[in-house]
Order: sequence, then C-alpha cells, then structure tokens
Amino acid sequence: MVKYKLLIASLLLTALLVGPVIAAGINSSDMDKYIQIIKHGNSTVREETVNLLKEYITDITGGDKPLSPLMIEKHHNYLASINFSWLDNESLGEQLDKGNIAGGEVGKLKAALNKDGFTVQQGMLKNIKIFDLVNQGVLFTAQANNPSTPYKGFILPRAPGQTSINAFSDPANFSVTYRLRPDEAVIFVGRTPPSCKYFSYQSFLVLKYDQEQNIFRKIFANMGDTINKYYIKTGGAPNATEGNPFDQPVVIIVTADNGTANRVLEAVQSAGYPEDIVNIETLSSQIAKMGLEEGSDSFMFLNRMAFFEDEAAGNNYMGNAPGVVFRLTPNNTSSLDPYPVPELRVRGTGNASEMQLLGAVSELRQAILDKYNSSNATELTTSLWLTEGYDALQRNINVYGPTRDTSYLNSTPFVLGNNSSDFLIVYGVNHAAWGKAIYCNFGVYGMSLKNGVVAVDDSKLEGTAEEYLPNNPMAKYLYVWKVSRHCDGDKHCSEVPTGPGAYGIGFNKEAFVGFRAYIENQTKVGPSNTEMVYDQVIKFSA
Repeated sequence: MVKYKLLIASLLLTALLVGPVIAAGINSSDMDKYIQIIKHGNSTVREETVNLLKEYITDITGGDKPLSPLMIEKHHNYLASINFSWLDNESLGEQLDKGNIAGGEVGKLKAALNKDGFTVQQGMLKNIKIFDLVNQGVLFTAQANNPSTPYKGFILPRAPGQTSINAFSDPANFSVTYRLRPDEAVIFVGRTPPSCKYFSYQSFLVLKYDQEQNIFRKIFANMGDTINKYYIKTGGAPNATEGNPFDQPVVIIVTADNGTANRVLEAVQSAGYPEDIVNIETLSSQIAKMGLEEGSDSFMFLNRMAFFEDEAAGNNYMGNAPGVVFRLTPNNTSSLDPYPVPELRVRGTGNASEMQLLGAVSELRQAILDKYNSSNATELTTSLWLTEGYDALQRNINVYGPTRDTSYLNSTPFVLGNNSSDFLIVYGVNHAAWGKAIYCNFGVYGMSLKNGVVAVDDSKLEGTAEEYLPNNPMAKYLYVWKVSRHCDGDKHCSEVPTGPGAYGIGFNKEAFVGFRAYIENQTKVGPSNTEMVYDQVIKFSA
C-alpha cells in the first residue's frame, strides 16, 4: 500500500508539472501509468488513483482550455479503465418499438434506408446526468447547465470506417460528441416531451479543430435556432402555431446535405410516417469542418425541457428512451448539396417598457440596503454572460451550449462563507410577470466547474418584493430572494450545497449568479437584452 501511495503521489507531482506539455500535444506516459494503477491496484488504491486522475484531468482540460488529440485518446483510455458506458447497459433492441408511431414502422424504415444505400447504426436519446458525469471524470465541467432544465442528448457510435477517437467516448466507442461526414444524417423517431413550459431540440459544434495548433478549441456553439415547442411539426401541432405539441409523434432529421435529407425523407414516408411530423435541422458545412478524420470538428445534440406539468410524466420521459435514434451513413459518396448557413429568428420587438420599472427597482434596492445594513454590503455587477454560436465561431470562445431561446446575464464572482451572516440578496424584475418571457430564473454557479446547483424560477419569485415596497403598485412585477448556506426557515431563501463534487460549491470557491429569460411570446425566441432591466445581486457579510 505504501509503495502504491508513493507511486501515486510521485505521478501526481509529475502530472502537474508536465500538464501544460500534454495539453500542447507532447507525448507523455503519465496518464497511462495512472490507468495501469486503476486497472491493477486493490479497491483502496484504485479509488485514490481515480480521484487523483480526475483532479489531474480537470487541471489540464477544465474550463476553456483546449484539448489535444493526445489528451482525447488518453481520456478515452481512462474511461475504459473505469468501465464507463454511455448506454449504462441498456438494450438498444428494446427501444426499437418506440419508433412505431403515427402509423409508421421502424422496421420498414430501416429496410428502406438499407435499400437506398445507407448503413444504419442505432444510437440513443439519453438522459445526461451532468453532475454525475463530472464527478466520474467523464466531462470536465457542467457546461453552465441550467439548474431548472434536465437534458437528453444523442449517444452515437462511430461511423463505419472511422478510426479517429471521438471526445468522451467509452470503450464501445459510443459518445455524446461525434464527428459527421458532410453527407451523413442522424434521425430521431419518437415522441416529444409531456406538457411543460418549454422544450427544444438542437445541435451544437462542441470542439472546433485548430489546424495551426493541432488542438481542439471548446466553443460549444449553437449552429442556428432550436426546434422548440412553438416551431416543431408534430401530428398535434403542425408548425406548432396552434394545437398541442406535447407527447406527440415526431421525426427529427439532422444533416448538412439537402440530398441526404430528401433520401431520408423518402424512406420515412415509405415506412408510413406522415410528412407533417418530420422536422429537418439543417447544419452548414460552410461554418463547420465536417468529416471523420482526426482534424474535423465534433458535434452534440441536446433535448432541453423545463417544468413538467405532471412530475410523474416528466420523470418517466427522463428515465426512459422516448424513441429510437439512428446514425445514417451513405455507403457510396455522391455529389454534395450542402445547406447554406441557417437564417436566424429576430430577437426583440422594440418594446422596452420594462425600463419604466427602473425607478421601482431603485426603491427596492434602497429598501434591501436599509433592511440588511448597507455598511456590510457589496453590490455585484451584472453584465452580458453568454453570447451566441456565430460569435463563438469567430472568436474561438466557449459559449457553453447556448440557445437563442433565452437571454444570458451573470454577476461578478463572489465567495459564500459558512455562516448565516454571509448571504446574497438577488432582486430585480420578474420578466415573466411583466410579460417579457414565458419563464425566467436565476442559478448559482461554481466558477471552476460551471455547475449550476441552485435554481429559483419566476413562479417562486412572484410577490416577494411587496413586503419591501408595500405601497408601490409596481412591486408585483419585482422580486427579492435570499441565497445563503443557512436559510434558517426563511421561505424566500435557497441554500447553496457544498457537494458532493459538482453537486455543490465549496466554501472557499468562487461562484456567480446566472440569469435567464426564456422566449418572448411575440417572437418565439429569447428576448433582447437591450429591452430588459438587468437583474441585480448584493452580497452581505458580517
């Protein structure tokens, strides 16, 4: 045991010293040595080594740090050493029947696609338990998750003949990120989520290859707009302008090639699926380097949901596969017919009426300072947090998987101590109550892991400012909420946990507050920040 501990300590020291070298793509055997200890050590040594290796991986790959091809390979070996599986031993075969919807038959669909010259490989639309994945060392950060929003994502195998390793891939070569040939497609056949305030489907360019540096830059960029509950085509809501888009049959085709889309659509219709449930998400090879070779970009597909009307129905949707996923690879190459860069929905209506609440917000600020002692107050600054995918593509910045269905603001950082006199007061305009959004929320995030561990939404914020401004008729559009380690029975307060791991934020760790306002009714896209009153945060300390 002592020998193993000394070896582990020695390896960790070496790893910290050469970490930047590995990140730059220089060969090193340090991770291989760790992995051998994990494979062959006893349970105690294995657990200690896994923990040290996770810290090492986070140190050299966390945040916005780029990934080298070597690091992707070594991380793949690490996932193999801990026997990680994206499928969690679920049977793909058992999910096939879930594709038999709206008169269509998945068996006929596969046969039609095979006949037309596609290799058909099954994947999965899988619940992404992001904190567990971070704690296992599978993902490096929580990617600025919305604490109010569970996520599902495509889990896909490698393409036929692909030799390059996809980032985060398990021993069976399934991964939540994947490369795509410019003529490939991915298809989901199943049902939409049950009734909820919001849902959407969207692809992202996650890792952008930098040929000069031979690294992959994390940009996690949206490549257009979502297929959200207002625009989705389902049997219950064609174009979702009216009717019911929830728990409805749906087909979603993701591809960068118009010719491929037409071939897949023909197969879908021949298998009995009606065209009015088919949605095509178009990717553009003009802004992404598509292909299967090592120097090509990597993608991800997410299904977001928020606030299920029926909790049991929501849990069932999240806990089970709602349909079947296929990766479709043409057996023979043909002339490409690439899609152009998608047009974007226009944010903003020109209605900046929220600004008339600035006076009431100023009165609210003073009432808060009077109540909690302004001498112990530090007012944080709120500013633009995340931009959009086209900005990320040009500046090579990480925008953490944004959707254009919301706005993104955040506060400057703070540290929250372990006593009742150390707390935040978050306040501002309830954008949903004013009518600028269908829902809004704020979350508390750890700075290093970008993990949102606390969420408070507009339904909880209603009426919370009226005790501060009892004679102001505008108080019903405002809110006040406390954030602390110890709420001591305060019903308008949320406690920040310390863990385990990504489930919390440590006492000495920097944190920030992130704000979202989802979907303006008139535009069916996120509101414009320029038409909104910014939310505010005050930190109080003893």
